[in-house]
Amino acid sequence: MKISKVDVIIIVAVIMIAAVFFYKAGYLTPPSKGGIEVETPQKNITEERIPTPPPSLILPSRRTITGEDEGCHYKSVLVGREWWYFTAVFNDENSELKDWSVAISFNHMAYGDLFGELKPDVLMITLYDTNGNAYGGLVNKKRGTLDATTPGVDVTFEHSWVQGQYPKWHVHIEDDEIDEQHEIKIDLDYLAHSFPLWTYDTRLLNNSKSKLANYVFIGCTVTGTVTLDGETFMVKGTGNHEHAWSPFYVRRSFIDGWDWFHITLDNGWQMFISKFYPTPQSVTSKLSKIQPFGTLLLTPDGESITEFSVFDLQPEQKEKIFLFTKFPTRFTVSAKRTHNILLQRIDLKINLDISTDNTYQRVWKFPTYVGLKVGTCKVEGTISWTDGEKDYNLDLNGSGITWTIRALP
Repeated sequence: MKISKVDVIIIVAVIMIAAVFFYKAGYLTPPSKGGIEVETPQKNITEERIPTPPPSLILPSRRTITGEDEGCHYKSVLVGREWWYFTAVFNDENSELKDWSVAISFNHMAYGDLFGELKPDVLMITLYDTNGNAYGGLVNKKRGTLDATTPGVDVTFEHSWVQGQYPKWHVHIEDDEIDEQHEIKIDLDYLAHSFPLWTYDTRLLNNSKSKLANYVFIGCTVTGTVTLDGETFMVKGTGNHEHAWSPFYVRRSFIDGWDWFHITLDNGWQMFISKFYPTPQSVTSKLSKIQPFGTLLLTPDGESITEFSVFDLQPEQKEKIFLFTKFPTRFTVSAKRTHNILLQRIDLKINLDISTDNTYQRVWKFPTYVGLKVGTCKVEGTISWTDGEKDYNLDLNGSGITWTIRALP
């Protein structure tokens, strides 16, 4: 059989292509110099993975979000207050403000929340360094200073604003009155990697129609700039975005305060804790272990979530702020669950020690009688569980943002 020149060219081309392919794949190696055979080292592709705790059963309706959910609700007749929170710990190695933290909140308060104050629109910006210094503060102004629209997050407070819709938001902070001693300007981009979790609402579907609701995006990537006293720094880290609203008939007289935490753990996990204390706080704070007005969330990736609605959050140390009122400076947290929803034994236990170490405080005295404390916290603790074959016990260490509200007697 006679082979044409075209066939020869095709065969040669196929051989050359095959040779290149096998060389790239590592099947062919060039001869070593000096006749010494060099053994190609094999990469260890096995990576040690941190075991993750047993997840809770989360209904799909609690992991949804729409533009209407993110938008304004306080313009409804029944909704009296609405808050948009943004927090972050700049824990990335490339952040120029390494391990600094920030807390930002746009608040449409009900008139009775700050009784006696005719300025119920609130903007709070607090920035914390690693040397125990806090920058920023809180300013409250007359009704209408804060404005919001729908769909998506579109909130303005004078020259400060936040805009965006899942999964991206941009926060711009610029206010000359927030800190008389320091010039602060902040621009941050938040990127969510998973859907939010509704921690509470009053509807199974169409959560935006709820009159009492809260959802949180956990573990967002946060990038941007912080300008402090004329010097601009690039920042990057991990943060949370939270949105809550409630009806006007939930009065301050019904709730004496709350403790709330956004925590980033050193192993990359995220934690969210909140606990409300209905009136009288002197009683309900001592029944923290059994009262159901709280949420504890732990997630390694934003998708798998371990949730507790009943847990014990106890203040262990306190500092006096006004007459007979004290702010907690240290907390202990304990939560446990013996079985999962399939009645399999898991013996899940969480024990934490949380201490506040850098805070901003604001107290409204007569006739308002409300105290506020926002700052950073350090977390140490353990988590343990079993999967029926093996027992796990891990250390939990990290840092985050804490927010405490107390009604004064």
